[in-house]
Amino acid sequence: MPGIVFAAIAVAIEILYFEYMLSRGLADETFSVSLGIVSLPLSIALFLSLGNAIVLLVLWMSVFESTAYVMAGPDRRVRRLLYPLRMIRAAALVLAPFTLVLFAPYIIESAWFISIVSGVSNSNASLQQTAAGFYTWAFGVAMTDASVKFVASQLSAALASTVVAGLQIWRVKGTRNLMLLLRRRKK
Repeated sequence: MPGIVFAAIAVAIEILYFEYMLSRGLADETFSVSLGIVSLPLSIALFLSLGNAIVLLVLWMSVFESTAYVMAGPDRRVRRLLYPLRMIRAAALVLAPFTLVLFAPYIIESAWFISIVSGVSNSNASLQQTAAGFYTWAFGVAMTDASVKFVASQLSAALASTVVAGLQIWRVKGTRNLMLLLRRRKK
């Protein structure tokens, strides 16, 4: 059941992003596949989005399986209490970098973010040149075709989430191996 809930959240994020990009000018190329008397319209961009949802589900399962019972102790009640908390923690570790990297370019281009940076850079003279250079670069990126931005955002968000999940798994497995090494030395 938790996997289904997580998959639903991941699909909802991807569909939200897909609809957002369609409203910003992404040309959705669809093709039809005939299955007997039924013709199904399929979208390549939507398949990329749903593929990323599957990647997120696999990352969540990997992080959760590697951290579920680490250092939980022998008490069953403690493990039952930690189990859902670690499940939520693993979901946050996978979804947070994905969502942040997925939407970051569009947040940076938004009018409210520009007004905040403008206010901060106007109050601090040393930041004016940095802010001007950054927004020169950002407006150049904003002129990129919507399909290129869509694919680049999807791939960079999946990469960021994979890196964070890999670091978490490495940290836990590294800790587990360190504890085994210390136990062997004590004997």
